[in-house]
Amino acid sequence: MKKLFTLLLFCASLTQGYAMNAASTGSKASKEYTDKLVVTINGESSPEQTTKITVETPKDGIMNITLPNFCLSAGEDMMYVGTIKVNEIPLTASGLYNTFTTNQTIQIEAGDIPIEGMWLGPMLGDVPLQMVGKISDDKFYTTIDIEMVLLGQTIHVVFGTDDFGSSIHSAQSEKQMQTTNVYTLQGILVKGNVEKAHALDGLQKGIYIVDGKKVIKK
Repeated sequence: MKKLFTLLLFCASLTQGYAMNAASTGSKASKEYTDKLVVTINGESSPEQTTKITVETPKDGIMNITLPNFCLSAGEDMMYVGTIKVNEIPLTASGLYNTFTTNQTIQIEAGDIPIEGMWLGPMLGDVPLQMVGKISDDKFYTTIDIEMVLLGQTIHVVFGTDDFGSSIHSAQSEKQMQTTNVYTLQGILVKGNVEKAHALDGLQKGIYIVDGKKVIKK
């Protein structure tokens, strides 16, 4: 009978939250996102763990992600897997965030922290992987399905929560997109930060500038 392995993530960094910094070359922006991670194998899920994923954006519309230093364990048995890197993931703009989906075959690298034993990842060869999710400046959500042929199992990883529309940041941004300023033809501001649907309410008849366009109030 195959053993059920659950994911334990060992982060080299102790920094909490996420930090944004430019790479030494200045050509890549990278950010660490910290959130809850859950792994499901054969219908059984691990407890939530606070985990970090690093995201690089080498160019517009493209990102690379790194999930570092993890292992699979069952009781006293430990399998040190390594670091998962997925590159050249295309991003699609979707309002206040970007969406992404990718199907790739990757090679898992050895981790970069001391362990008792050896990293299995480099010996696994080609590993099929499917990744789907959403990303914004302050949130990252993804599901990752990793085909572990050696174990005869698919590891389903969930990082973060898919609640972008309900976040305070999103709600504020949506509100800003629904408001506008109203000017006279002479460029004088007559109403500021008002709802677009009621931009001309209470104004005298005439022509006004709303969202850069001339609008007639009858």
